[in-house]
Amino acid sequence: MRHQLLKKITLFTSTLALVLGIQIYSVTAQQHQGHSTPQMDTSSEPKALPPIPTDLPSWMNNKKENHIYRKRGVYNDAVYNIKPLALDINAVAVGHALAYEDLVTGQEKELESKTFERINYVLKNPPRFMPDEANISPTFGRKYGVLEQVFDWTHVLHAQTVDVLVSTKMTEAEKEAEIERLYEFYIKNVPYAVTGLPMNMGYLDGQPYSKAFRQEYPKVNGLFWGYHWLQGSMYDLLYGKTLEEQKTAYATVGKQYHEVELYRTDRPFMPMFAEVSPRFAQRFPQLANTFDNLHMLHDMVNDILASDWITEKQKEEQIQRAIWLVMAKNHEGMEAGQNYGGDGLHDHRFMAGMPGMGLMPEGTEHQGHDMSENQNNSDSMPNMNHDNSMPGMNHNNSMPGMQHNNSMPNMNHDNSMPGMQHNNSMPNMNHDNSMPGMTHPMPQPTQKLSEPSMSKPKQ
Repeated sequence: MRHQLLKKITLFTSTLALVLGIQIYSVTAQQHQGHSTPQMDTSSEPKALPPIPTDLPSWMNNKKENHIYRKRGVYNDAVYNIKPLALDINAVAVGHALAYEDLVTGQEKELESKTFERINYVLKNPPRFMPDEANISPTFGRKYGVLEQVFDWTHVLHAQTVDVLVSTKMTEAEKEAEIERLYEFYIKNVPYAVTGLPMNMGYLDGQPYSKAFRQEYPKVNGLFWGYHWLQGSMYDLLYGKTLEEQKTAYATVGKQYHEVELYRTDRPFMPMFAEVSPRFAQRFPQLANTFDNLHMLHDMVNDILASDWITEKQKEEQIQRAIWLVMAKNHEGMEAGQNYGGDGLHDHRFMAGMPGMGLMPEGTEHQGHDMSENQNNSDSMPNMNHDNSMPGMNHNNSMPGMQHNNSMPNMNHDNSMPGMQHNNSMPNMNHDNSMPGMTHPMPQPTQKLSEPSMSKPKQ
């Protein structure tokens, strides 16, 4: 009984801290300067576009459907154990597809009005089962077939990882082992897997067309980044929790997602996985990087399609290039923490102590995430001062007396709860004085997942 009571108290305290932090953010968002990035010229004046690689593999020109079935497992579809979460994830797929179809069929002028309303309706009335996005955006699929396959394959990894975390048929040890196998399955079975290495987000978001979509269509971009907030946040919400704890936590987080996160238009940069799920990202950095890199690819594609100064042919070429930038095959043989020189494409350094988070754009402010001193080639480091860790969240004085000193990567919780002090708690979390006699060990990183070598596709 005492153990169960302590677990409930711990869950309540964690959830309360999350909710209060998020609510405080919504009040102070206009004052927040985190993730601020230099404004780029996104006018309709033509600009010089980067060249397209000449040695791309032949599969990148494929326009046929190529659905790869998910890995077999007793956990498949376990997400429906938390039905509200399952339905919200289903709605995300519809939202992306509707927007892309309208963008490529000449209806972009209605994106902020009619398209937004259609997506919003689906978000409030989600489908019972996961839809096939290809059926919702057939024109987009015919035009950018490989891109849709990249999206779909990484979404399968997303979905199965969540299924494992929610499964009631596996122990925690079995879940961790299966998540590692899922990554191996993902990276080995097709040539168009997204790299699990940290990528330099400043480089990827510094293209001639960057930021066009978020400036031209802020409401729809807000929905997209709201999806990414949910897709990132749900991992720590589910990781290492019982089903009842997961349901309780999602009742709160789901409410926040629908009432606030979907409709924010003040984020200067997309939510990063390690910021919203630091525990999971610390344990499985390659998955965290894969999902961030996929979301960055979404942003790059959005920006290309929203740039009216780019011709249709150039859009196809630049989207093909954007895909190749984040492909695992393009970074084969490279290691996290290394900068291989050049223009930034092969800069795989990460935020200090956070192998699951690539370098942020120049000018971002996230206190405590300077480059690790032991990473090689650390010159040309973007100017970073990382204040108020999670995008747009300011946790200072959120709850009188609570101090979270370096407790979660990217979070700075000053004076939050009387008697609670979280010193260096992530990883190897030890909450001294939080509740007499209680420690909260966190799952520790085991052997680093290797990025398997892939046979070179036929040209």
